[in-house]
Amino acid sequence: MNFTGKMLGHVLILLCLALLAITYAIPIPIFIMILIIIFVSSVCIVYLTTPLIIKLAEKLGAMDQPSDRRIHSVPTPRWGGMSVYFGVIIALLIATSFNYVMPNVKAILIASTLILIIGLLDDYRGVPASIKLVSQLAACIIVIADGIHVTFLSQIPGGLYLEWIITVIWIIGITNAINFLDGMDGLVSGLVAGTSIIYFALSALISSQMMAFCAMAILGSTLCFLSYNIKPARIFLGDGGSNFLGFYLATLSVQGGWAKNDPIVSLFIPILVLSVPIYDMTFTTIARIAKGKVNSFRSWIEFTGKDHLHHRLEALGLSRGQVVLAIWFLNVGIGVGAITLFEARTYGGIALLVQALCIYVIFALLEVLGSQKNNQKPL
Repeated sequence: MNFTGKMLGHVLILLCLALLAITYAIPIPIFIMILIIIFVSSVCIVYLTTPLIIKLAEKLGAMDQPSDRRIHSVPTPRWGGMSVYFGVIIALLIATSFNYVMPNVKAILIASTLILIIGLLDDYRGVPASIKLVSQLAACIIVIADGIHVTFLSQIPGGLYLEWIITVIWIIGITNAINFLDGMDGLVSGLVAGTSIIYFALSALISSQMMAFCAMAILGSTLCFLSYNIKPARIFLGDGGSNFLGFYLATLSVQGGWAKNDPIVSLFIPILVLSVPIYDMTFTTIARIAKGKVNSFRSWIEFTGKDHLHHRLEALGLSRGQVVLAIWFLNVGIGVGAITLFEARTYGGIALLVQALCIYVIFALLEVLGSQKNNQKPL
């Protein structure tokens, strides 16, 4: 019997009921109780709102239509990001009522809201690439103004300004990388769920309650959305959802303090955690430039095609379910390696980074083979 999205939804609801029963029957620390409340509320909100959003998208025409650049065969609602957003926002608002200190959360949520709104408009009627880029820059300014930026160049002259520039490039890059990767049922929602688990583990190591709360909110929301999004998907994240999730993860990754007294290792950790979208964006960009498909920043933003990691793995003969699972496990596997960097020295960080590069070289070779099997020009 195949495991379906509805079965996953039922399992999550039963898990939520069990967790609530535990909090009622057994005295537990307040911090653990808040984590449970965040998870349960995010799951339930997504579970209840997604069917309503499906009907709303169908009524207003916010649908993803089949085309030669799409892999789905029937019109599908595109506003799934709205339900994930509601799950995250409401869960975190509930958490703030317990008077825990959560620095920068307000700025992250305001900036993420801007990203979501522009994405929803793009899913509905289309938004020029220039407007999307300006909105992403504005969102970056909001979080940087609140003190969210990388912190490894503060000791050099002009280091603060360089940190701001790197932060903007990083956040916009990750936001678009995750958006580019959203091309198969359940791929990005499952990948983000796995990444949130890595974030949660890291939050325990760096003793960040804010990181733990934010990771738990996105975990509950994406896991529940996955029950509507795995094949056959009843709704897509759309640009609104994938951009929101990308911005959210990218912003959390620059909260700082990833490693003890080693800024180089601290830099490696978020790179490894988010290495799958980074690799996919890098590989496809190089391939498109080499083939003359992309010759400007605007064309890079606007270009869509079946040349991403998931497309090429499918061309090797893997089913779409197998492709999604392979990328999920790749993401978690590299992410677990990033956790071990917390107390590593610089040499250990470099060794793990080289190991990850070797793994991605193997995937690159497989992608080239997939390109050849799909009658594309070899890279």
